Amino acid sequence: MQKKYTIYFIIFYILSYGIFSFSSTKFTPYLSEIGYSAFQRGVILSGYAAATIVLQLLFGILSDRYQTMKKIIIVSLCVYGIVSALLFSTKGATIAVYFVLVSLSGGLLNSCCGLYDTWILGCHEEIRKNLSFIKAFGSIGWAIGSMAASLIISLFSYRGLGISIIVITLLSLLNLIALPDIDRIKGRSKLSVADFRQLIKNKQYVLLIIILFLMYSMVIVNNCTVIDKMIALHASDAQISMKWSVQSLLEIPTYLTGAYLLARFNGLKLLRLSSLMLTFQFVLFALAQNPGVIIGASILQLFSTPIILVASKMLILELAPDKLKSSSQLIALSIFTGGSSMLMPATAGFFSEHIGFNLTLICVALLGICSFLLTYPLSKMSS
Repeated sequence: MQKKYTIYFIIFYILSYGIFSFSSTKFTPYLSEIGYSAFQRGVILSGYAAATIVLQLLFGILSDRYQTMKKIIIVSLCVYGIVSALLFSTKGATIAVYFVLVSLSGGLLNSCCGLYDTWILGCHEEIRKNLSFIKAFGSIGWAIGSMAASLIISLFSYRGLGISIIVITLLSLLNLIALPDIDRIKGRSKLSVADFRQLIKNKQYVLLIIILFLMYSMVIVNNCTVIDKMIALHASDAQISMKWSVQSLLEIPTYLTGAYLLARFNGLKLLRLSSLMLTFQFVLFALAQNPGVIIGASILQLFSTPIILVASKMLILELAPDKLKSSSQLIALSIFTGGSSMLMPATAGFFSEHIGFNLTLICVALLGICSFLLTYPLSKMSS
C-alpha cells in the first residue's frame, strides 16, 4: 500500500509542480510584456513573499493543531488555480491588482511546495524515506511545465496559460483524493505559546534559518534579477524557458541521490558545498555577456536549490520537538523563503537600476560566502 501511495505522490508532484512553473516562470516575462519596469516588477514580486510568510505560518499552526495536511492542501490548490487563471487573463489593470494577484498566486505556490514536503514527512516512514526521490519528479514536472508554458503562450496567449492551469489543477485534485493524510499523534498535549517560544529560543534553529535565508536569497535573485538581465540581453522567451528547464532537469539527479548524500555526508557539509557553488554561479551570471552563458551557468543548479531544500528539511527535523514537526518546518520556510522573497526582488531591482545588473549580482554572490562561514559556528554548537 505504501508503494502505491508513493506512486500517487509522484503523479501529484509532477502535475502540481508543472502548474506552479506555469506561474512562477512567467511572472517576470508577463509583467515585462504589459509594461512594468525592473523596479516595478520587483515591488510586485515582493508582494507574494508577505503572503508566503503569513500562509506558511498559518498552515503550520493549523496542521499541528488539527493534525491534518491534506485538507489544507486541497483548499490551497483550489485557490491557487483560480487566482493564477485570473492573473494571466487580466490586462490593463492597475499595479495594485497585479500586486494582489501575484501575491496570492506566488504565496500559495511557495506555501504548497513547503506543505507537500511537510506532508510527506508526516506520513508513514516508508513514504517519508522517499521524500528526496519524490521531489525529483517535482523537478521533472517543473521542467516540463516551463517548456510547455512557452508553447501554450505562443499558441493561445497568456489567457490560454490560465485555462491550462485550471484544467491541470482539477487533475491534481482528483489524484490527491487517493493520498493519505499525515499520521496522527495520539495523546499529544495541546500546543501553547510556550512551545513556540521554546523553539524560537533554540540558537541552533535560529542560526540555521539565518544561513538558509542568505542562501535562498540567492535563489530568489536567480529567479528575478538574472531573468531581468537575460531580458536586457535580448533573450527570447524560448531562451528564458530553456534556463528554467535546464535548472529543473539538473535538480533531478540531486533529488534522486538525496538519501545517499545525506547518509554519506551530513547536512551541514552539503550546505557548505551549496554555498560555494552558488557563489561561483553568481560570478558567472555577473560576467555573462549573452543569454547562452547564463543558461550554461544554470548547470550549477545541481548543487543549489535541491541541496538547500533536502538538507534543511532533515536538519530542522533533528532540531524540532515532535509536537512541532509541521510548525517548525513551515516557520523556517516562511522566514527563509518568504522573507527572502519579500526582500530580494525589490532590493535587487533597485540596485540593478542604479548600479547595473553585473555589480548587483557580484554583491549577491557575497551572500554565499557569508552563509558558508556561518556553517562553522553552527557545527560547533551541534557538537
